[in-house]
Amino acid sequence: MEPQDVGGNIAENAIEENAEKTAVDEAVQSMTPQIGNEQIATEQGAASPESLTESLLTEMRDLSRKRLFFQKIATGCMAGMLLVVLLTCVIIVPKAIVTLSRINSVSVKAESSLDEIDLMAKGVKSATDSLNELVSGNSGSLTQAVTSLSQIDIEGLNRAIADLQDAAGPMASLMKGFR
Repeated sequence: MEPQDVGGNIAENAIEENAEKTAVDEAVQSMTPQIGNEQIATEQGAASPESLTESLLTEMRDLSRKRLFFQKIATGCMAGMLLVVLLTCVIIVPKAIVTLSRINSVSVKAESSLDEIDLMAKGVKSATDSLNELVSGNSGSLTQAVTSLSQIDIEGLNRAIADLQDAAGPMASLMKGFR
């Protein structure tokens, strides 16, 4: 709040009001007959220093009451904000501490898991390297085996099996009779 020149403002207002009253009084006096001018002036009450002081004090009292009212409102608002901050500290800060500790434990577990994943990746890499060496070392043998299998005479093998069945069939029926 900025300091205000209450007395200066009140004095200016009172002087303006006094000037207005004087102008009104002069207008009324010019319109009324001369005989009752003294009586009208006393009835309207020309602004005396006591009435001016009294009006200044009344206005200062009213302004002080207004200022006190707004200061009470401001104090209430500040007390409310303080209460909100305190409640926030009491409620949220412990939860935040618990959350931070959980985050810390999860990060430790994640770090150990990443170390295990690195070890597994190294194991997989060494296994693939070993498999590549096995395949490259045995590629000649595998090629030779595939070549040998492709050179087999399947039709000749089928004829030999059929001949064996023809020869073994009568012998198998003879053996069934001895059982």
